[in-house]
Amino acid sequence: MENLVPHNNDNAPMSPVLFRRLLLFAMFCFSAIWLIDEWGGVIANFERWSYPACIALFAGLYFLSFTQRLTEKTLHFSAYIIVASYLILTSIWHHMGTNGMFSNAAQWLGLNYVIAYLFLEVRRAVPTTVVVYVITIVGHFWALRQYNSFDDTMSVVLKIGLAHLAYVVLLGTALKLRIDNYSHKARACALEYYIKVDPLTNLLNRRGIESAIEEKDLERVYYRHHYAILILDIDHFKRVNDELGHLMGDDVLVKVANTLLSVTCEHDIVGRWGGEEFLIVSHSTSQREVMQLAEKIRHSISTISIDDVPPITVSIGVSFSEEAPTFIQCLDIADNNLYCAKHGGRNQVVASPHFELSPIFAS
Repeated sequence: MENLVPHNNDNAPMSPVLFRRLLLFAMFCFSAIWLIDEWGGVIANFERWSYPACIALFAGLYFLSFTQRLTEKTLHFSAYIIVASYLILTSIWHHMGTNGMFSNAAQWLGLNYVIAYLFLEVRRAVPTTVVVYVITIVGHFWALRQYNSFDDTMSVVLKIGLAHLAYVVLLGTALKLRIDNYSHKARACALEYYIKVDPLTNLLNRRGIESAIEEKDLERVYYRHHYAILILDIDHFKRVNDELGHLMGDDVLVKVANTLLSVTCEHDIVGRWGGEEFLIVSHSTSQREVMQLAEKIRHSISTISIDDVPPITVSIGVSFSEEAPTFIQCLDIADNNLYCAKHGGRNQVVASPHFELSPIFAS
């Protein structure tokens, strides 16, 4: 049921494992370019110290990612700052005088915007790209103006500015589409949640139970995975509503729901079947365990204490998957057993008296 809980994030979170892989990839890329430039004899003085510096910084973030000294957002932003600083500084350096003889650094500057919009938090990505854009334009204007005329400088800077503006606009559009997509998914998830979950008890409602049963495809895996159905009904619940009011009745329902969640397994299907009836589909390994679970539920609910409310008891009907070829037929058997429990004195667990323990399913 936890998959139905609605979220309100405008970013898909990056897992720590993916972040570490990206850091390793960055270290590999910087190392490969460093070796290629050294081998070709075209490495510039700036790259001679900036490559190992970036690799060392990435390595530091890699090891810090295994600790809790920095948050994930801080680690992501730090990695971005390393990449953006390198790309801007190397491009500015190569635009000064004859430094750019063997450089194609400027063509990589667009990565600053791509990385920001892909990996940074949305609220941080937008102002960050604006700052990076301004620094890039001002830095290149300063570098080019040192050795070129104003007209030549402006010609180059304007081209850089227009190209980078195109990056920002296009990636900003992609970002908006991404946010819209997450919003649609969040709304769909919220809608599914409210359709399938009982708002009072936060258990699956009847529609949610039926959906969970379809997902597990119980009838198809019948011969490999046995299951049991438990239907329980709160005894004399109408009396609580009539004498103490519906608010007190709601409190009883919530307490019973919380008790069911506390004693069942996470793989069991637990839901409010309707009114004061609850349904559990258990995957316990034996019939004896199922009956023990039913007795545990009955006993646990009987210990619930609510001011002014008389002792709460439940009647439980149980059926096993071997008793019928389909889930619906198995459900009918559990419902009939619940009827027997209610008319046999209440506050008890009833299974089919004629059904013998299966040698496969019994323990």
